[in-house]
Amino acid sequence: MCLRVPDFYEERRKMKKIGVLLGFIPLIVYGVLAGNSVASVTIALAAAIVITLLLGWTDLRKGMILSWTNLLLFGCTLIAIGILDIDWIIPYMGILIYATLAAVTFGSIFARMPFTLQYARGMVDKALWDNPYFVHVNVLMTAVWGGVFSINLGLSAITLTTSGLIGRIAQMITYIVLAIGIIFTLTYPEHVRKKHAPTPVQDAM
Repeated sequence: MCLRVPDFYEERRKMKKIGVLLGFIPLIVYGVLAGNSVASVTIALAAAIVITLLLGWTDLRKGMILSWTNLLLFGCTLIAIGILDIDWIIPYMGILIYATLAAVTFGSIFARMPFTLQYARGMVDKALWDNPYFVHVNVLMTAVWGGVFSINLGLSAITLTTSGLIGRIAQMITYIVLAIGIIFTLTYPEHVRKKHAPTPVQDAM
């Protein structure tokens, strides 16, 4: 008899794969719209909050860690900059955002609730939620995103402290790193499913 451990991706693999990736859209929107002025940053933060509410309303109701992190992060900084006039934090926004995301991501692993696990559980049978291999895969995926945020934290520090071409290159690389994380999230679960899919002979045993 074959133990079909990783079948948690089998039944619903045709569902939309973007799930968790919707949680990163507010970050991308902010990055595209934000400039160096108070007005542009305020607009970018407001847009990120609107996107979080529109795309993540269901996730917020479900208590998804990433959606709530986005809402609180962008909401608090909007209040600080747009209402309390604490505009000195604008140059540090990249560091603040990625430091917060990295801390929450690794914190979710230490709390034994990696944030990708919340999304993955919505795609599988409830009986598989505590499957050790299923949990392990999501710990790995969450850790990869923790690495992505940590790398971008370092790149944001370079952008802040280095002017000229090097600073602009570091800023551009942050988008490349995010793209790598997105590609990994889209492809890795399917890779795991195919790698461990039982052969017809195994299936018959």
